[in-house]
Amino acid sequence: MSTVEKAMERLSGRMSTLDGLHKRGIVTGDLLRKQIKSLLSSRDAHSIYNQYVESEKKAIKILNRLEDPIVWRELFTKNRDERESVFYEALENIMNSSEDNRGRILQMLQLACLPFYSGFLPLNTLKKKDTANVKPSRVSVLD
Repeated sequence: MSTVEKAMERLSGRMSTLDGLHKRGIVTGDLLRKQIKSLLSSRDAHSIYNQYVESEKKAIKILNRLEDPIVWRELFTKNRDERESVFYEALENIMNSSEDNRGRILQMLQLACLPFYSGFLPLNTLKKKDTANVKPSRVSVLD
């Protein structure tokens, strides 16, 4: 079993635990949002994102825009707080769907890669850190 498959198993287990607590009414509202964010910000979620979503990010964006262009335009006109609220509502709707845990995890990660939601989860932070380590040119303005 590959490391990504192991990560999916661990994340799926966490998702089923969270799902059980949510269905019993123990985890709701802001606590549910924090738990979903924690789940999707984990190292396992990051490796799954890199394996399954990152390479298809552009296609996901185009498909989402084609499926519902009106909602797409509306989301771009909203401020950050409104978009964050819509994002977590969409994640809760995915959480309440009848799909299996793996499918829900992938749907959530695909949703998180859309441009108006991409800043809410730290999925691209490793790439940003890599580019931050690039040394500046040693050429001076005076040269």
